Amino acid sequence: MPRGIERDWPADDELVRLCVESGSINAAAKRLGCTDKTLSGRLERQGIRQRVKDELAAAREPMAIKEPAPGDPVSEVEVLRQCVAEFERRGRQERKSDVFEERILSVLERSCKEREPQFSPLAIPRSRRSQAKHEFVLLWSDVHAAEVVSREETNGINEFDWQIMLKRHERILDAVCSYQDNRPYPVETLHIFGLGDMLSGNIHPELAETNEMPLAEATVQLGLDSAAWLEQFVPRFKRIKVSGVPGNHPRAHQKPRAKQAFDNADWTMYQTMRLALRRYPSVEFEIPKASAWPVIVAERWRALLFHGDGIRSTMPGVPWGGVMRRVSALQDQYTSAGMPVDLFCLGHFHTANVVESSAGKVAMNGSVKGVDEYSLKQFGSGRGPQQLLLTFHPRNGLTDISFIDCEQTHPASEPRVAA
Repeated sequence: MPRGIERDWPADDELVRLCVESGSINAAAKRLGCTDKTLSGRLERQGIRQRVKDELAAAREPMAIKEPAPGDPVSEVEVLRQCVAEFERRGRQERKSDVFEERILSVLERSCKEREPQFSPLAIPRSRRSQAKHEFVLLWSDVHAAEVVSREETNGINEFDWQIMLKRHERILDAVCSYQDNRPYPVETLHIFGLGDMLSGNIHPELAETNEMPLAEATVQLGLDSAAWLEQFVPRFKRIKVSGVPGNHPRAHQKPRAKQAFDNADWTMYQTMRLALRRYPSVEFEIPKASAWPVIVAERWRALLFHGDGIRSTMPGVPWGGVMRRVSALQDQYTSAGMPVDLFCLGHFHTANVVESSAGKVAMNGSVKGVDEYSLKQFGSGRGPQQLLLTFHPRNGLTDISFIDCEQTHPASEPRVAA
């Protein structure tokens, strides 16, 4: 614009609005087609330059967020803001923990590098080890001999027949001998507690149809095979004592009976074992006609053997409430008869475990059979084949509990390979 000609300027309020919308005086001058110096001079002469600066500064400040009052509706923005704050706080805490852990590890690493080993493990000669004689108690139950479990019908979870049963007994034999060899004290006595259901029986029609052999034949064959299995323990122990009670599966009657519990294929099988091993003076048998039997272990500790099928419950799996009530009642009964019990031993539930109760310790045995079609259909699961090995000290009682897996097990951290 030629000098001396006055520009036609907008009104003062319009100039202020234009500067604020443009974001700066320089940007507003470009829109007006003049220099920023010219526009600044105009604002100065009109006395509105400071007003423009204040409104530009106010426009650049972030909008103040009104804090919601209690009872106001919660907006999505508030929810997201709180989530972000929690994530940031958690991240700071985790990072702080990582830094602290790294500091500790660094100190330990430096300390380990600076110190040289000064000692080596002491080899304790066998002659100096404890000479207190201990006794083993092998819980042996729920073999379910003659039953057939189909690998196909259990989707590869388990398989069971007579030959597999014999192999699992070999594994039990190896485990007991290995424990004996590796204990730092002598174990010269082996108790075998037969807790029943050694045979599958034929009380259920499906078992009568699918068992590998008739009950009478299976009873004799299991007695002979079990005698041959037990015979292999003879050179390992100075004394072997077998005590056995019957289970509920191989009973002679469809309905359970309280009287004449020995009218059972388990009782006949135990007697077959006794006859087959009668030439061994170191092997003793105690096969009562009762469904429960007390046995003294390590000269002074009383164990009560029973199968466990009389315990009532509506819950699946192990009815621990019913078990505790039963052992409490048994303790009262046997104590009043002058025979207080230290350990209650039972099977039936196919779950190996040892628990402490107010009435005494309860040792529940697993099974040799393992998971079958019935347990999968009724309960959706079952336990693998296991038996328990207990160790008794004459003075201290039960000192050790060992779980014998009748099949090779795999750590949970390792992937299972399909058979």
